[in-house]
Amino acid sequence: MKTNLFNKTLTDGHSWKTWSEDAFMPFLKHVYETHHIKYGETFAPQKTANAVFRVGDTIIKIFCPLEINMEDEGEYHTELESMKFCKSAGVLTPEIICAGTIYDTLYSFPYIVMNFIEGVESLKAIPDYTNSEKIEFAEKLKEITNKIHVQTNIRIPHYDDLFKIDGLWKFMSEAFREDRKQYLSRVKFPAPVFAHGDLGHRNIIIDKQGRLNLIDFSESLIAPYYYDWSFIYNDDDFGNDPIIMKTYFGDYKNDEFYETQTIAWLINWFGAVFIDWRSKEMGIDSKSITSVVALKNLIIKLINKN
Repeated sequence: MKTNLFNKTLTDGHSWKTWSEDAFMPFLKHVYETHHIKYGETFAPQKTANAVFRVGDTIIKIFCPLEINMEDEGEYHTELESMKFCKSAGVLTPEIICAGTIYDTLYSFPYIVMNFIEGVESLKAIPDYTNSEKIEFAEKLKEITNKIHVQTNIRIPHYDDLFKIDGLWKFMSEAFREDRKQYLSRVKFPAPVFAHGDLGHRNIIIDKQGRLNLIDFSESLIAPYYYDWSFIYNDDDFGNDPIIMKTYFGDYKNDEFYETQTIAWLINWFGAVFIDWRSKEMGIDSKSITSVVALKNLIIKLINKN
C-alpha cells in the first residue's frame, strides 16, 4: 500500500542535504509506529548522501530512493548484507532492529533502524591519545581488518564493476584516465575480499568499554584487501600519525608500500577526490597530475613528510 508522506521532488541522491529535518518527520513517525518502536527526541547527527537521524537511542538511515539510485542493487542491500557479514566475523556493528521499504506516492524509500552506539568517533578521540593508546588503537583496527578482509560470496558490488571502477575519475584529465586504464590492465590483483569501503575516522566508534565499532557500510564492496588501506592512509588522524601508521603497516616507507597505495588510489571510487584534496594540501595543482607516475610521486611526498 502506498503512503503519502514525502512531498519533495528529487533530482539526485544528494538533494537530501538541502532539505530541512521537518520534511522527514512524517516518514520517521510512520516507520516507528509501524514497527512499534518507541519514538523519542529526533535530530540529524550529520549530513550524508543518505538521510540519517538519531531517534532516542536508535538510528534510522533512509536510503536514496530506488527510482534515483540506478547504479547497482542499492546501498540499502549493501549495508544490510555487509553488517550481517561483519557481525558474523566477530566485528562490533550496530544491531539491526528492523528494515524495509516504504512505497510512497512518488518514490520507494528503503530504511534501516538500528541501535545507537554510545561512544566517540576516532576523529575526536585520537588527538588526545598517548603513544601507547595510539598503538593499542592501531592494533585493534588491524585485528578488525584481518577479520573482514576475507573472501566471501555475499552479493554486494565488486571494485571492478563498471560504475565502481569509473568512480569519480571523469574529473581527472583525459591523459590521466588513459594512463590509469593502461596501468591497471597490467596489475596482478590478489584475490578480492570484503572491504568496508569507507574506513575513515567517522565510521569507527570507540565505545565506553574502549572497543572499536564499525558503522556505515553503504560503500562496502568486494575488492583487493588494500582497498581499505587508502582510507586508513587518507584519514587525517591515521595518515598523519606515524605511530599509528607504523603500528598498522609496519615498515611503510618503502617502494612496495608506495606502489600498493598507488594501486589502492587508482581502484578507489573516491581516488580522484583523494588526488584533489592531497594535491592542495601539498601546494600542487591537481591538474598537473596527468600520469600514474605523477600520482605515485605525490604519494611518496605525502608519506615522507611525516
